[in-house]
Amino acid sequence: MKTAVYVRVSTDEQVEEGFSVSSQKERLTSFCASQDWEIYDYYIEEGRSAKDMERTELQRMLTDVQDGLFDVVLVYRLDRLTRSVKDLYELLQTFENHNVKFKSATEVYDTTTAMGRLFITLVAALAQWERENLGERVRVNMEQMVMEGKRPGGPIPYGYDKNMNVVPEEKEIMKELRRLYMEGHGTNTVAKKLNQMNKLKRGIEWTTFSTYYMLDNPYYAGMIRWGSKKKNGKYATKKKEELVDSITVKGSHEAIFTEEEYKEHSEEMKRRSYKGYNIKHIYWFRGVLKCHKCGSAMTGRPHKKKRQVGTEYSILYYLCSKKQTGQKCPMPLIRQQLAEKLIMDHIQSVQLDKQEVDKHSTEKMIETDQLKHELDNLERQAKEIKKRRKKWAYAYAEDSISVEQLRELQSEEDEKEKSISKRIEEITTQMEPELTNEEIKKLMISLPEAWGVLDDTEKNELLRTIFKRIEIDAPDKVVARRGKFIPATIAKIEYN
Repeated sequence: MKTAVYVRVSTDEQVEEGFSVSSQKERLTSFCASQDWEIYDYYIEEGRSAKDMERTELQRMLTDVQDGLFDVVLVYRLDRLTRSVKDLYELLQTFENHNVKFKSATEVYDTTTAMGRLFITLVAALAQWERENLGERVRVNMEQMVMEGKRPGGPIPYGYDKNMNVVPEEKEIMKELRRLYMEGHGTNTVAKKLNQMNKLKRGIEWTTFSTYYMLDNPYYAGMIRWGSKKKNGKYATKKKEELVDSITVKGSHEAIFTEEEYKEHSEEMKRRSYKGYNIKHIYWFRGVLKCHKCGSAMTGRPHKKKRQVGTEYSILYYLCSKKQTGQKCPMPLIRQQLAEKLIMDHIQSVQLDKQEVDKHSTEKMIETDQLKHELDNLERQAKEIKKRRKKWAYAYAEDSISVEQLRELQSEEDEKEKSISKRIEEITTQMEPELTNEEIKKLMISLPEAWGVLDDTEKNELLRTIFKRIEIDAPDKVVARRGKFIPATIAKIEYN
């Protein structure tokens, strides 16, 4: 009978007698020999909890179950496989569907009968209760640590070493990150600029999320916050249905940002979330209009005026975001109606000469071919990683490598696999079907006719569908004359 030997240890259990990888492997190998079972493969999971099924080796084993590569799954104890009743049902159902038996070397289970399934379910329920009870105790202890101003465990925050001392090089990158954001760049642009400057986050590229997290986290201002942030301003514990207010206290560690700096960029983040003064107005060109002089985004700003009868009304303008944050940029205010006139004039010219759109289509085809080539290479690398994992498992089973070497090799491949998966996801998103050359032309041709019947939101959505970037330019320090637009032009356009 071909056997899949599954071995798992969590971080806390690696030092406990009877739960180490080598101990489990030795006992399970002896068990197979006593039963005259042939070992198909070892599936070794280190430092992984059994709270869910998001485990590399478990998923590899389940794939092999579906391929019918062995007849029985052998574990040292049931809780090595799972501590969740829900996951247990799912695993047993998968085994049953593919005629694979389940066996624990130290417990007596018979999954072929209703009584046996009931017994194994009861044991799993107790294991789940034990895990959840332990989780509650850990949560209380972590909250107490926060109240004492101590960091409640977890990975070492970027910017600090293992002794929680500030790392000067990482601190400088954090300062640069904040500076770029306060210049008016979005979190996505900030991440791209840092990556281009090779100022990586411990060897990993910055992302929109990691950039936002660094700015949002009060830890860098010398404070400790406990709780998972929610959109409604509340924070959730591990139980999704339980909402509690966050705990934020003064920490005992050195800060990277001052409290004033943190408050300043936090207010800027709130303002950009369109919960500030912009909430009353939906700007047609939001997200696409850019300053040609410095490349920054043009953000909406209302200007209130009074009529002779005494009532107020707003004129909507666009202001260079770099200028808005106190930086120097000679770009004047651009009235929304002026931007509207310029884009309509542009559409009329494109209808007569469509070479610009044709050029865009050609560039997109070249870019797509490059992405397909990169995707093929990444998928080949992912397959090679799976082959190497299996090779190392055999080497460990034959005592050719030690458990420390296996752990190190698996850790390296985990990092490579995460990086490859992330890039594959990015490429897949980029390669999602976009507008064709003809679709762009049709939308632009129909835009002037539809413009008058669209509401503000629909206008913005249509513009963002057609255009990726519209750069506008105007003379420095130009003064608008009553009833006249300033002499602005569209300097550059990029299509989606």
